[in-house]
Amino acid sequence: MILFAPSGRILIFALACAAAAVAGYAKMEETETPKLKALDLLMARGIREHVFPGAVLIVGQPGKILWAKASGRQTYDTTSPKMAFNTMFDLASVTKVMGTATAAMLLVEDGKISPDDKVSRAIPGFEANGKQNVTVRHLMTHTSGLKPYETTSVVEKKRHQGEAPADALIRHYASLKPLYEAGTSMTYSCLNMQTMARVVETSGGERMDTLLKRRVWGPLEMTDTAYALTPEQAKRCAPTILYNNGTMLRGEVHDPIANYHTAAQHCPGNAGLFATAPDAARFCEMILNEGALDGKKIFNPETVRLMTSVQTPPSLKETRALGWDTYDRKPYATRLNNTTGTLIIGHTGYTGTFLWLDKKTKTYIVFFTNRVFPNDASAPKRKPSIMTMRQKVCDTVLRSLPRYRSYFAKDK
Repeated sequence: MILFAPSGRILIFALACAAAAVAGYAKMEETETPKLKALDLLMARGIREHVFPGAVLIVGQPGKILWAKASGRQTYDTTSPKMAFNTMFDLASVTKVMGTATAAMLLVEDGKISPDDKVSRAIPGFEANGKQNVTVRHLMTHTSGLKPYETTSVVEKKRHQGEAPADALIRHYASLKPLYEAGTSMTYSCLNMQTMARVVETSGGERMDTLLKRRVWGPLEMTDTAYALTPEQAKRCAPTILYNNGTMLRGEVHDPIANYHTAAQHCPGNAGLFATAPDAARFCEMILNEGALDGKKIFNPETVRLMTSVQTPPSLKETRALGWDTYDRKPYATRLNNTTGTLIIGHTGYTGTFLWLDKKTKTYIVFFTNRVFPNDASAPKRKPSIMTMRQKVCDTVLRSLPRYRSYFAKDK
């Protein structure tokens, strides 16, 4: 199909991009629709004002790409490699949904774990200091009471001789006193999902990446999604830090506790996964298709509905699904996204990654950047911020969708 914009520019997208989707996005091409033209200006502004050196942005629906472009370069150096659809990104906390939560739901579907299982069932000793009632659901909704983060030096001082850092971390988390009684509040915590990853590996009897390759990434042809990169993949990875000696952190995990944990014996659950934007798009399509894509069933529909519905107690103001964040207000959502079937879910990653999925219109956004480069300490201070850019991208996409046309007309 060939469509002509008013300017006469030819926009080739429907059949070519549907074919690319079927082929695992191996040959994805730049794609755009007139209603999303403002995304070009947003990406240009982000690069110009050093919010990020480059980005890969894909907007789509199952079987159809609405927008797909790679903008800028891997660094601010004009000789740096251009961003491309095969650029690998450190997903940071997007790992929580593309890795840990997905693996956990495979085991839920298999009957090997339940959201209401006590964590201590898989990790003996976790019940210490008042955590005896913490469940899988509490970990996956960040309502366990575990603190947000931990300093690796604290764990290293307590690590036993010959003990793997991954085991030292889990043993330390098991010893902690919770900030509050499980289920009474919500504190976003990397400790929750690192603990959840160990629950998955213990209950499933295999490494998390082995499970995911066999059941999800392999069937979906997500060939560029991994915890441990090949040398070729590492070369394609967008760097996250520029050190004083001129070297860059590229293809190695940026997050401190995930880096300390390593994927040597066990996969870290809070961060540590790498992927390309097209691979992430495949994953989003599968979720919006209620567990299936290209004739391959990854989950039963009821499993996806469970994972992507609100699972926090009604008494809590903030809502979470199992691993996923939920959005119920502008600019990430509209007032029409207020039921399980119309909910908008997503997740951000500290390095500059972002997934957004609208269950009402079956639309998704994959917005990958390395916004922390060259110095992540200064990244939050940049204006506009990465949060502002994400908000503008979501608002632009929402306003472009026909099913929200009357809503935005009344909202003026």
